[in-house]
Amino acid sequence: MNHLCARTQYIEMLSLPGPLPNDANFFIVADSYLGNIYQVDATTGVTSQLLPIGVAISPTSLTYDPTDKLIYWADRVAHTINRYSLLTINNTVIYRDPFSAGKDYL
Repeated sequence: MNHLCARTQYIEMLSLPGPLPNDANFFIVADSYLGNIYQVDATTGVTSQLLPIGVAISPTSLTYDPTDKLIYWADRVAHTINRYSLLTINNTVIYRDPFSAGKDYL
């Protein structure tokens, strides 16, 4: 798995061989400014939103499990670590920082 990270407004990209929703080479992009995670087809540049609106507030530091089709990310505003299943369309908060009430450490 190749990781390519470009940070502009906390954008992080993972360069992964398919399959995700489609069977192509793609990047997964976390955009903390717009608050979502996207798939970008490496060949065509076509972008697809992977998460429903409101699931991620300010995603950073993401990774992808191609076996179970799970996306993991940290959310710098919600102070959580999250997992989203592309198969079951289910979001799970794995960890919430109990000491972060109203604080932004990032």
